[in-house]
Amino acid sequence: MKQSEVNQLCREATACLHENLWALPPKPRWAATDFGLGDFRRFGLVEVLLANEREYCEKIMYAAEGMATPAHTHGDKKEDIICRSGSLRLTLWNENPHTTPPAGEVTTVVNGEPRTLASGGSFSLAPGERITLTPGVWHEFAPDAPGTLIGEVSTWCDEEKDNFFANPDVDIFHSIEPDEPAEFSGF
Repeated sequence: MKQSEVNQLCREATACLHENLWALPPKPRWAATDFGLGDFRRFGLVEVLLANEREYCEKIMYAAEGMATPAHTHGDKKEDIICRSGSLRLTLWNENPHTTPPAGEVTTVVNGEPRTLASGGSFSLAPGERITLTPGVWHEFAPDAPGTLIGEVSTWCDEEKDNFFANPDVDIFHSIEPDEPAEFSGF
């Protein structure tokens, strides 16, 4: 991924945050990724890390309509994913979808109520709605409307050791090609 692409995505995220009256703290910590897959319009995400303490983490995230965060799970992290604006489509599995065909059901909590769906099933969250994901629930998400902001409130986020992607080609720590200066400070 090129630095110009990172800058472009972060500028888009900034515009969406402003349109939705979302104020960021001083010196926010930004990250933008194409998940090492080389197509940030298909697989991409911008994160602004608001807090990452031992007990909790909070992020606000942006992806353009159709930009997916690929299927992944966590070993320790419990998280709420919240649609802050727009519409967010989620797909859930009970096992790694790249190694195991979908079978059975997945039970999670949506807006404080249990919800069960077929493994590999999808549904959308409207603004203000949230899903609670526990360790071991495989999930993928993508905005299915323009102007979508995604919130995350979770237990501590260990990006290096607690993200397990179904696609072994995913690399969230890929290098950035410095084709122009960085406009946003990272984490």
